[in-house]
Amino acid sequence: MPKLFDNNRLRKNYPLIRVKPVFSVVAKGDSLGIGAEVAIVDFDNSFSEVYSFQKQYDILPSIALTPEIENVNVFISSISLATQRVTIESSAPFTGKVHIQVFESEEE
Repeated sequence: MPKLFDNNRLRKNYPLIRVKPVFSVVAKGDSLGIGAEVAIVDFDNSFSEVYSFQKQYDILPSIALTPEIENVNVFISSISLATQRVTIESSAPFTGKVHIQVFESEEE
């Protein structure tokens, strides 16, 4: 069960009239808080590269991409849960690194 904290007390907000507690989840599942996976994908004068997930995902994760070179755009062209892979493409061929962060999505 996730740990609940009163946000009013977390901010040290103690008014003269007591307000109703506002509860929120601070840490989910493990002690680290957010289940995330971080990696660096190397591009070598290419348009696209493939990254294989280290963890097993049942639902599509949220993915953030950041290139080290600022004059190129990177985006996800395809993602597959069957093969646990994501294809990253760039707006132009370049040689450099792309930082990828994969975050677990909430189950509904």
